[in-house]
Amino acid sequence: MQLYQAGHLADALAVCRQILTQTPDRADVLGFAGMIALKLGRSADAVDFYQTALALRPDHAEAHYNLGNALKHLNRLEDAASAYRRAAEIRPDLAPAHHNLGGVLQALDRFEEAATAYRRTLEIMPGSVDTLRNLGIVLHKLGRPDEAKAVYLHALEIEPGSPALYSNLVGLLIEQGEAGAAVERCNEWLALDPGSTEALAHQALALIELGDREAARELLDFDRFVKEVYLEAPPGYPDLKSFNRALAEHVCRHPTLKVPPEDDPTYHHPSLQITEELLAEPKGPVADLERMIHRAIEAYRREVMAGPDHPFLAAWPARWRISSWAVVLDGEGNLVPHIHLDGYLGGVYYPEMPDVVSVDDASHAGWFELGRPPPELHCKAEPEVRPIVPAEGKMLLFPAYLYHRTLPFESNQRRISIAFDLVPEQ
Repeated sequence: MQLYQAGHLADALAVCRQILTQTPDRADVLGFAGMIALKLGRSADAVDFYQTALALRPDHAEAHYNLGNALKHLNRLEDAASAYRRAAEIRPDLAPAHHNLGGVLQALDRFEEAATAYRRTLEIMPGSVDTLRNLGIVLHKLGRPDEAKAVYLHALEIEPGSPALYSNLVGLLIEQGEAGAAVERCNEWLALDPGSTEALAHQALALIELGDREAARELLDFDRFVKEVYLEAPPGYPDLKSFNRALAEHVCRHPTLKVPPEDDPTYHHPSLQITEELLAEPKGPVADLERMIHRAIEAYRREVMAGPDHPFLAAWPARWRISSWAVVLDGEGNLVPHIHLDGYLGGVYYPEMPDVVSVDDASHAGWFELGRPPPELHCKAEPEVRPIVPAEGKMLLFPAYLYHRTLPFESNQRRISIAFDLVPEQ
């Protein structure tokens, strides 16, 4: 326990194993070991510990609940549902068991059962905003938008500033053709959280759906807020081509480069690989690119701030940092429309581009496109879009609330981009 409280989780788990070697029937130690293993990310070990503990104490509701958590981490959702259900049977007032049961049933597309589990949770904890939000989501999936809307509104009365609730509610209103109501809710959202990336993104879409393209264009303002910057080789490189080659090699050797799991928000398709943070040491040639990014952002700010006031500029963060990651599309693929929720200003630099990506290509294969919303929002109006041809040595800067995507292409060459965000800090 002392090791655990001091944060030495691996050592604490080792001591648990020593105890269990001598007294293997200690259900309390097995449960403690399961909890530590789960915190260490050793979900399979946690399952073994909890199952052994439950063989000794089959009616221990919390052990069933924790077993469900471990199974969920392993994506064994049916087994997790069984564990949560058993925990709830033993202790009907164990609200987290009902809530997590709803979560795995939702992930299994068993929406009616999920709604039942969430409603049971709310009988125990009526003010659970997270449960209300998930209930709204499954009611929406079940084709009951009015019920979903009522749930979101009730949840907003409990937690007025919740970005997740506003996101779900505004998305539902846009889908249902209630663009005017969506704009009103976005205004509320922005009053509570000025400069919110997601609120501005939804507001622009809602204005287009409402037919107020002039207001939408003022918010999007591609001409003012989207900048193309052409870099020169930093000191130590004979030319820009050599610098780009060094960046591409660094990206392709990066230990975190991989296809994300399918349940990860960054997953798009099997041909897309993505790194984790590129600005972690060793940075290699990315250190030079980082300095270029900082200079480009300062120049961007000086230029755009010289114009009239705007909701985007009103919330420019006083303190910020840069986060960066690389995307490799090997031979084919695309990125679906998305925004960067953690960012304020987004950007991308292109060190390597296949020959098929060309300014002369009328199909815009492999181009970067701004403004098109994701299909799940079911927008009906034609969006305001801006296609931009990528090129080696080109950097783009744009507000993070602009939806953007990479258009599909096929090639026997790689398409490598280095994305980055200006991330506000408290």
